[in-house]
Amino acid sequence: MAEGHYQVLARTWRPQTFGEVVGQQHITRTLQNAIENQRIGHAYLFIGSRGIGKTTTARILAKALNCRAFDRPTPNPCGTCENCTSIAAGRNIDVLEIDGASNNSVDDVRQIRDNVRLVPSSSRYKIYVIDEVHQLSSAAFNALLKTLEEPPAHAVFILATTEAHKVPATIISRCQRYDFRRVGQDDICALLRRILDQEQVACSDEVLLAIARAADGGIRDAQSILEQLVSYCGQEITFEDVFEVLGLVDWEQLNALCDALLDSDIAVQLQIVDDIVATGKDLSQFVQDIIRYFRNLLVCKTAKAQARELVALPEHELAAMQERANRFTLLRLIQLIEQFAELSKGFDSQLAQRLALETLLIRVSKVAAEVSVDTVLEKLVQLGAGGLGPAAAASPPPPASARASSRKGSSSPPKRAPVPSPVPAQVSEHESPVAATRLTVTDANLRESWHRVAERAGSENLNLGIWLGQASPAGLEDGIVSLEFTRDQQNTRDYLERPENRAEIERILQAVTSNLTGYRTRAAEQAPETPRPAQQTQPPPASTHVNPELLRQALKDPHIAKVVDIFKGEIIGIKHHIKE
Repeated sequence: MAEGHYQVLARTWRPQTFGEVVGQQHITRTLQNAIENQRIGHAYLFIGSRGIGKTTTARILAKALNCRAFDRPTPNPCGTCENCTSIAAGRNIDVLEIDGASNNSVDDVRQIRDNVRLVPSSSRYKIYVIDEVHQLSSAAFNALLKTLEEPPAHAVFILATTEAHKVPATIISRCQRYDFRRVGQDDICALLRRILDQEQVACSDEVLLAIARAADGGIRDAQSILEQLVSYCGQEITFEDVFEVLGLVDWEQLNALCDALLDSDIAVQLQIVDDIVATGKDLSQFVQDIIRYFRNLLVCKTAKAQARELVALPEHELAAMQERANRFTLLRLIQLIEQFAELSKGFDSQLAQRLALETLLIRVSKVAAEVSVDTVLEKLVQLGAGGLGPAAAASPPPPASARASSRKGSSSPPKRAPVPSPVPAQVSEHESPVAATRLTVTDANLRESWHRVAERAGSENLNLGIWLGQASPAGLEDGIVSLEFTRDQQNTRDYLERPENRAEIERILQAVTSNLTGYRTRAAEQAPETPRPAQQTQPPPASTHVNPELLRQALKDPHIAKVVDIFKGEIIGIKHHIKE
């Protein structure tokens, strides 16, 4: 209260000491120690987003340097002397708060440079607080450089900015830099609870958490929201009032939307969108809420141990979110976030955004099994690791029916087909697809072991896995495996002979096997005929217009035949590639 006029909560509850600053202990402690040890800098740079205490801390620092209750600067200003009260009120003539947005010319800075040499009238230090300093012009920054580097002994500069990347490096290098953090939800809730207790307003913890979420780490934003709610609700704030006043989407609606997506219930999804529009909510904000919701699901899916800190939700909500996250595959969550992020781009009208949102919800529900690039790449790794070289005919791939049944019987992401191995191994969900047990390779299990090596390489480097899959292991000698290549595979042989690729392959050999240390390549004496399924020798349907003779020649290539088999496709055109 001042002169009978009402003062808003953000000003009434503005911190007056370092100890009252919320969520910035890493800064206030450093400043207090520096003042206690009389290590006072001549220029400070406070960096951080809006409403988290930069200007407030600057005023407290000014009081600490100029408090008249002590004969030297103190880390705990009294708050009652003339200097402390005048600085808190913003009327001290030795502490000048300058708006960098409206005083950004070189003339304004020259005036500061001329006045800074005048000794303070009633204080120890003449303090210049320049807010939004990044808005100074280039000429103004240049005019400020020399003064910042060698100011008078009685002058201290405190620069504050929300956009540090716009401040020249020459300015930053002349200042002590302090980065202010966004304030955590727990700290915001504790502060709001103290304010409400003092104001004698009742509310639940859920209300405080909803306000903290809306404030997104800003103390001033949280206090302004609370001010608005107190004016609307009077002496008791309910959970529904928060969403009504702020136009937020109820968390339960996002849960319902997520459940409807999992169940592919389009009617419920469209009804939720209709309710959002009918209540006057902003669809752009609704899409942002959806993105934030699925981001939390992604965190719960991938960072289970740290989910509580990263998501910042109450325990019961976190448990429910963890349960929903487990029903999604990782790839599915990433796809949803990317697709909803596209909707966050600007639309000409609310109707256009509504149509785009509804269309996306229908598409992700109806086309839940769409093939992604990642799925195709994993298929290619399987193809490359399948032992497709000429000598691999004796080790045919698993029947197509077994592969089809495994794909239909699970809603999880595609997994590599199991590989026979002389050494059984258990693979956890966090391990590599290759079993952790190292293999002892013999002539009897050479091809199966090479399959495992190629699969391990493909999990680390897709190209390397595909090239290794085309090699045909032909024998062992003193820990060296011989790989055979036909004349048509000269490019593959050259690729595997490159020094960088050889080093990588030998590392994988030693990691996967217990007795292989390297490999050599050689030309196959005679390329054996590769058996092919009878159905692959037949020409495609007449509608494809492919020359039957060219088609038969193409299907003789085991790689092409394997691709057609895995993807259940057909050849619709053949092009000849002429090497220059």
